[in-house]
Amino acid sequence: MKAIPRALLLCGSLSMLAAQNVIVVRGATVHTAAAAPMNDAVIVVRDGKIEAVGRGISPPAGAKIYDATGKTIIPGMLDEHSHIGAKPSDINDRPMIIGPQHRILDALDLNDPDWAEAVKGGVTTLTTGPGSGENVSGQAIVIKTFGTDLAKRIVTEKGGIKFAMGPKSNDRYPATAMGVAANLRQYMIKTQEYMASWKKWGDGDKKAPPPARDLGYEAMADVLTKKQRVRAHVHSATDIMTLLRLKDEFGFDLVLHHSTEAYKVAPEIAKRGVSAVVLPLGDRIGVTEDAMEGPAILWKAGVRIAMHTDHPVIDEKWLRLSGALAMRYGLPEEEALKALTINPAVIARVADRVGSLEKGKDADFVVMNGPWYEPATRVDMVFGNGELIYDRSKEAK
Repeated sequence: MKAIPRALLLCGSLSMLAAQNVIVVRGATVHTAAAAPMNDAVIVVRDGKIEAVGRGISPPAGAKIYDATGKTIIPGMLDEHSHIGAKPSDINDRPMIIGPQHRILDALDLNDPDWAEAVKGGVTTLTTGPGSGENVSGQAIVIKTFGTDLAKRIVTEKGGIKFAMGPKSNDRYPATAMGVAANLRQYMIKTQEYMASWKKWGDGDKKAPPPARDLGYEAMADVLTKKQRVRAHVHSATDIMTLLRLKDEFGFDLVLHHSTEAYKVAPEIAKRGVSAVVLPLGDRIGVTEDAMEGPAILWKAGVRIAMHTDHPVIDEKWLRLSGALAMRYGLPEEEALKALTINPAVIARVADRVGSLEKGKDADFVVMNGPWYEPATRVDMVFGNGELIYDRSKEAK
């Protein structure tokens, strides 16, 4: 028997290794959130990234193949408003009124069982952050819902700074919507003064001591320089207009969250290029019919919208039902899907990695046994970074 040359053995080993890093999922109806749905489509994944999506693609030799014939595939969903991974007692630092220096990262628990439940629902990325107990409550992060390495899970630490509009209570200042607005304006003016003092020192000879550091003003400076966006908890149209005036005055990037009455001022929101994270919240339907039509009204006005759960208000895994309810109230199917995928990715400034099934993006996608918006549809498999991270067939019966 003739010996096989070592070079050929090495070549074969490398080919086998390369094949192990390639998977193909074929046969499903694929909604890419970037183009029209494709029947009997093929997704090719190499080294955790999408290599190709389309019809008539031949699987690379040696690839691991998953047959998804008759299934539906959508991008991994992204929830732009969650509080997952932190204890309820850790998301509001009352009685502080303004605390932009607070970071959800410092309270994050990767062992929270809710992460796994999110994956089961097809949510592969989310923005989790502080609550709305203060006028400014701190910094969120954008993070994958799976994996054990925090550094690898974080998509960006610049997940936005939480503002919260409207009166908080009757026993402390500010107790009115006017007081909240004045408080925010004053703090941003103080931040401008802080920034100016550092610039003056930096432009000088530096012989004098530098200004005293203030973590709150440093964090708010990121807002005023657009390194961070404002994630604003807001419900009433009056408070929304106040936020829009503050944006006009200080020039920060703004995203409205909850946005219950945003539909009432949709043209004002649209002309400023402001996005809205909207109702409905899964199966929490305790709002008026006109508010339920809000997402469709905002979309028609040209506002980019995204859905959310506000977990734990609604369990993270039910995010897709928000899209289904929005369809019931007039939002087209593909726009509802975008509000669960690419739109929140754009809002969270991570659309270069997630939110749609396109070449070069993270291979995060969900395989379902029926239309994505049907409550009866089950999630069969979830892929994250090109790996199978959930398989319903492996669950105990």
